[in-house]
This record gives sequence, structure tokens and C-alpha cells, in this order.
Amino acid sequence: MNRRWRERFNPQLEKNSMDSPKQVKTRLNPSVSGSQKRGRFPAGMALFAAAALAFLGGAAGATASEPPPSAREILAMVRANESYQNRNFTGRLRMSGEAGRVIVPFRLLMRGHTITYQFANPPESLVLHLGEKGSSLERTTGSGRARLDGLVRGTDITYEDLALKFLYWNNAKVVGEDSLMTRHCWVVQAVPSGRGDSQYHMVPLSVQKSGGLLKADCYSKGHLAKRFEVRNVQHAAGGYVLKTMRIQRLDAAGKDHSPTYLEINPA
Repeated sequence: MNRRWRERFNPQLEKNSMDSPKQVKTRLNPSVSGSQKRGRFPAGMALFAAAALAFLGGAAGATASEPPPSAREILAMVRANESYQNRNFTGRLRMSGEAGRVIVPFRLLMRGHTITYQFANPPESLVLHLGEKGSSLERTTGSGRARLDGLVRGTDITYEDLALKFLYWNNAKVVGEDSLMTRHCWVVQAVPSGRGDSQYHMVPLSVQKSGGLLKADCYSKGHLAKRFEVRNVQHAAGGYVLKTMRIQRLDAAGKDHSPTYLEINPA
């Protein structure tokens, strides 16, 4: 991150609810169904998972005379608090569907460049390893290493979603600016490094100019497959961290399904 944006960085974020976000209009503008235009689907971060606990950092906004930061600098601001926090959290995934209500509790451990989600009954862990050149995700059960492409314990999100892995893709560019709920945003388009690296081929992210993630739209096979929306943040350890994220799954026809909520609390 260049010196100007490092000096502007401030890990404080306005504490506000995102309960009724408007849909972002970007230069990208892939085809959108009627239900999507009405903004009916919500979505939460990495949600999920990783919980991805998208810690919301902050940076003072740019002045009109200054060029915007690069996509890498913007994503670094979103991830900033995750890289140095050494804390434990409790959390849960919550979903209400046709089969009834699903509640999945977990522990979230942040240790430098490693973020671990721990589940019980049966025991299972999901570990996100962060590095300068990218990140890697590892899932372990009682039987050893396990696949990452399944859904997390009866919810609509995958293990990749939970880890918010798209926040750590290095291939990204700024494609425009917009506003959500009166908040000025950069729109960053991120893509995975390789074809087999993700279930998604493109993710436009709306990032508040103070450094906080507001929304991420995940595209798969040419259609919007999931939408992550930050709904609430909370004050913790001198900064603000994610409290609630809504993650909405959509099928190829644009039909939205019951959302999954990612909820985080300090341990």
C-alpha cells in the first residue's frame, strides 16, 4: 500500500445497519433478473465463513484531487484488521428453509495470518492460511483432510463462502464508483487466479471508501449465484468487526432461496 493510503488508514468504521441496501450499478452490469433488480436477495460475507468475518477497517476518504487507490490497496484495507488481530470469537450460521430451521455454532480463532473455524458434533475445522501471494483453505474432519466443495452443515453456503476467500484473490481491478445507502463506494472486480481455484468466475465488491466491505456479488457460469451483504457491525477491541452478514443464494433462473446469516460475537 502506498504511503498516502497507509497514512490515511484508520481501523474505525461507522457503526451502522445495512438492512435495506440498494443494488449497486457498476460499469460491469451483467444481465440481472427482475427479482434481482428489486433487490430482494440479501447476502452476508463469507461469508461465511470464514466467517470470514470481514473485519471492517477504515480509511479517510480521498479528496477530489487525489487518484483512487489500486484494487490491491482497497482490498488490503478491508482485510487489514484480520492480519493482526489475535482474538477468539463465537459465531453461528442461521438459516430457515423448507426443512426447518438450521443453527450451526462455531468458534473463530484469529492468529496472525491464520483464521480457523472450529465446529463440534462431529468435530471439524476450516483453516484459512493467508500469504503475500495469496491464500489457501484447508478443511479437516475426524477422518483427515476433506473436500471443500460441499455445503456447510445443512446451510446454503460452501466452505469457500464461509472463508470469504474472494477477499484474498490477487487478480482484481477498480471498475467504477457508486453509492449504497448514501455511502460512497469503490467497485472492485476480483477474479480467481485459475479456473479450478473457485466455484465463482467473477466477484464485484462494493467497498466503502472508509475501507469497509458492504456487498459482494458472486457470479458462476454466467449468472449471479450468491450475494453477500454486511448488515451490522459491532465495536470490539478499539475497532469495528462484523456482527451480521446475509448470504443469499440464487439459481440460474434468478430465483432467490432462503438466506443464510453469519453472526459473530466476541468470545
